Amino acid sequence: MTTASQNITPDHVADYYDRLTDVFGEAADGNLHFGYWPHPHDGSPLGAAADRLTDHLIGKLGDVAGRRVLDVGCGSGKPAVRLALSARAEVVGVTVSPVQVERATALAEREDVADRVRFVCADAMTLPFPDASFDAVWALECMFHMPSPAQVLGEISRVLRPGGRLAVMDVVQREPVTTLDRDAVERGHSMFAVPAHIELAEYPRLILGAGLRLEEMADLGDEIIRPSTEALGRAAAANPAAFAAAFGVDTERFETLMAEWVRITAALHLGYVVLTAKRPA
Repeated sequence: MTTASQNITPDHVADYYDRLTDVFGEAADGNLHFGYWPHPHDGSPLGAAADRLTDHLIGKLGDVAGRRVLDVGCGSGKPAVRLALSARAEVVGVTVSPVQVERATALAEREDVADRVRFVCADAMTLPFPDASFDAVWALECMFHMPSPAQVLGEISRVLRPGGRLAVMDVVQREPVTTLDRDAVERGHSMFAVPAHIELAEYPRLILGAGLRLEEMADLGDEIIRPSTEALGRAAAANPAAFAAAFGVDTERFETLMAEWVRITAALHLGYVVLTAKRPA
């Protein structure tokens, strides 16, 4: 694993999303994750592409109608609500951000699924659920915020019933970083509350170490990372004051930080893993 900022804690992540949930949600039609452009020039806005990514993950879960699903790092709640509406599943979402719990709960109520979709404030490294209490689990673009991904996967394995499926989407590092300015990387990761990016080749070992069996794994980074980064850049450029305020800096400083992070992101050789695994029966 690439060590970038060992000082990022769940409290830092909670504060980050308390500040950023609304501004990111406005940019992506209520979503807080990247978009998916399997056809790069189809002209889809970020919100539509983010919904497409959610639907791709829903497909990876398989048939969960009437089943209980855990959404680790539930964000704004839109993916969980979308899952409940499309698959008729019961969903429990967890996040360390009280603001996200509030926003997600309100969304479930507006979409009339609050009877089977609920959200709780909890740390994924110590999930507050009994063993084998979920039929399926997904983690949509949240593992890179975890100080200990191995511990999170261990907790997921614990609460997943035997034979249950895990689906993960995560920003990963395609190859080790050897030449980057370490101070710049530290500043970038601190800005976005990222302790480290898991190296793509390390994921199978982490899955196995959690007692899970890897079913499939693919890197969709070319269809996700660059177009999403560009779309978020356009959103920030269109509303710099709101983004700067959310990040706690003035507009000029925010523009400098974003330009620096774009350079670092390109040099990090980021990918985007999509994988499924099962807990052996």
